[in-house]
Amino acid sequence: MKKSDSQKEFAKPNYRIGVVSFTDPRDDVKLVNEREEYIKQTHLDLVSALKRNGFEIIDPQNDLQDNKRGKIFGINSLSQIDKLKMPFIEEKISALLLCCFAWNEPNVPLELAKELDVPVGLVTRNNPLWPGITAISSTGASFWEASYNYYIKHHARFLLPINGSVETMIPWLKASCALNYLRNGKLLLWGGTPALNMEHLNDDIPYLKRFIINDIETQDQYLLIKTGTEILQNESTRISSFKDWLTKNGCSITFDNKMISEEILNKQIALYLAAKDIISAYHEKGERIIGTSIKCQPELSVEYGITPCLLPAFLPFPEDHTGEKPIIPTVCEGDIKGLLTSAILYSLNCAVPPLFGDIKVITDNYFIIANCGAASAYYAGLSNSPKKTLSKSTIQPQCQGIAGGAFGYHTPASQNEATYARLCRIDGRYILQFGLGKIVSIKEKERIAWGTTWPHTAVQLKVSPESFLKALGTNHLSLTMGDYQKELSNVGKLLDVPIVRLDDEDSIRNFLNVY
Repeated sequence: MKKSDSQKEFAKPNYRIGVVSFTDPRDDVKLVNEREEYIKQTHLDLVSALKRNGFEIIDPQNDLQDNKRGKIFGINSLSQIDKLKMPFIEEKISALLLCCFAWNEPNVPLELAKELDVPVGLVTRNNPLWPGITAISSTGASFWEASYNYYIKHHARFLLPINGSVETMIPWLKASCALNYLRNGKLLLWGGTPALNMEHLNDDIPYLKRFIINDIETQDQYLLIKTGTEILQNESTRISSFKDWLTKNGCSITFDNKMISEEILNKQIALYLAAKDIISAYHEKGERIIGTSIKCQPELSVEYGITPCLLPAFLPFPEDHTGEKPIIPTVCEGDIKGLLTSAILYSLNCAVPPLFGDIKVITDNYFIIANCGAASAYYAGLSNSPKKTLSKSTIQPQCQGIAGGAFGYHTPASQNEATYARLCRIDGRYILQFGLGKIVSIKEKERIAWGTTWPHTAVQLKVSPESFLKALGTNHLSLTMGDYQKELSNVGKLLDVPIVRLDDEDSIRNFLNVY
């Protein structure tokens, strides 16, 4: 595997799920062979179905079967737990499925859940021939009674149909994978937080490292400038190659020789390449950077004199002049909660880069997300193809800062759903807000005066503008394509934070009544 390929895979979410099936430890019960064959086949059916849905399954059960156990497939003793847990720990599973397809004594799955502090789901099949319902209800009650940790107390339960469908558990599994992705990843903030005295962009970083993310590291923007300067001086071919890639794929560049000149654009490209090199160095050391933030104003936009707009345009895009590369969710202004939200959305939908930007306009029918100078190039054409996106993109003079070009576009309308979200905080309590709406055409372009060269994405509004505005916990939203409302509801449950539906009047009303 090439280094670029390994880094691309390294930056992706971990979709590993642990699966274990349990059985009765008693020697005096009847139909043992039939029972064990049923448990084994149901276990294998579940594993196959999960694999078909894109999950990597960690299944050490067969390795624990020895000659003394004969035809016993299920796990039924505490002595097996120590051996059973090690593959799950080593593989850093995102969730653990404990299968109760026939009767099992609850203390054995409970002991495994105690050893692995990950989201736990109890699973049975709705088969009247075997007492799986008895087993899962007994095990679940024991989990509630014990409540050794949050995941044991708040375990999930899944009643699978006879046909073996796993559709009901997919949103919960994806939510568990999203949290695993964050809890094994690092955010990199160039310039820290917050920008422009926006207090809501700040956060309690030590708490976040206990709550949701493995690490948050801050670097001064000088490291970007220093690395970028070295690229300008010694690697000019990298800059020209990137510029050729832009124009070859149809990106329209407007040089006014004031805000944008060849020299200014070269500096912007150098900053992007510098950011890419810094991230690559982390990945080579085995440190997973899952999101970055660039604090532009005023250190870069004024003091350095160049806006770094190509970072939020191309770090969260799967390709550049070198070919395929990792998608790195990227936000501006040191917005930690916005970056966490973008990382969650990417972990749920790693085929599509997340969009990030300001709520700029609200009409009766839609709201517009328009970021200051750039957002992921994907949304120029709703495609990961450079030809389809860059041909609909422009680099034009910024409306603020000393110099620099904004990467702009109008996202085309789509019949597909899009999910927008935001993790916010009120008086120290985190809240997850999200909604669903299609991307629509911007029909009132003449009303856009400020930031006309920025990227603009219009999203269907399903509530009144007044309700939407009253409930917003931010001026920044993140977005991905597809319907991920069930997954985000499960993220809220797993994090033990309230959820607010920004596309539902009743949810907003309840939220405003409480807060």
